[in-house]
Amino acid sequence: METVAHMRDQPYTPEAWATIATGANPEEHGISGGTSSWDSPVIDYLSNFTGRLSMSMRSDLGSLVERLTGAEYTIAEVDMPHMFNGDDRVVHNWPGVHNGEELKRAWSMMWQEGQTYAEFEREIHGLAAEQFGWAREMLNHSVAVAGVHIHLLDAAGHAYCSDQPRLQAVYERAGEFVDEIRAELSDDDDLLVLSDHGMVVDWYDDEDDRGMSPGNHSWRAFASSTLDSVPRTVFDVPEWVNRYADEIQESSDQLDINEEQLRDLGYI
Repeated sequence: METVAHMRDQPYTPEAWATIATGANPEEHGISGGTSSWDSPVIDYLSNFTGRLSMSMRSDLGSLVERLTGAEYTIAEVDMPHMFNGDDRVVHNWPGVHNGEELKRAWSMMWQEGQTYAEFEREIHGLAAEQFGWAREMLNHSVAVAGVHIHLLDAAGHAYCSDQPRLQAVYERAGEFVDEIRAELSDDDDLLVLSDHGMVVDWYDDEDDRGMSPGNHSWRAFASSTLDSVPRTVFDVPEWVNRYADEIQESSDQLDINEEQLRDLGYI
């Protein structure tokens, strides 16, 4: 699948996934150089000049700023229509669209100093299990489209770009997660699995990756589906999803919660 890069010479997670959701170029949806939005105006302005630093340098610098100033950042979100608009559509952890805290969790796991293989895999697989579990649960509800971003293979690709057996094991585990969802699909359900990029590794040579060090994002984006077609580019994904999604009329019954009781219990 053809992908996109604007801020860097290689695809970059927040801007690429925002493009997948909107079908718009990063110049249009705005999730590019300023992928992080800080609650301090001064720090937010200065962060615009760090866009071309490596991911590890940006992460280290961000962590230092948080420790020294107490400022916090969020993953910026698009201010334009996307394929999850609509009462019958739901999204969880989609960079540039929804809940960037999940991506921040994955990034912190990737750059945690002094961790063992066991600690890294326990954390990153645990996070992936939560997200795959959410997708599987949505099959039990009346929704037209459910989307989730899972950072498992991206994180493992950076960690194991020179360790083929370990990276293969993570891909196999990801395949098991997908198989669990496929086993739950009904005749009316369809599944689209896609990536915004691949990973440069030291045991595979591709002409588009030459001159790039292992651990960089490659241009090998992929798409696979339970249908007879797949999106050809990241820009085509919203139109492809809308073509096959059925509109679902949600129930208008309102949930009645006893607010006074919740106040008495200390929840509010």
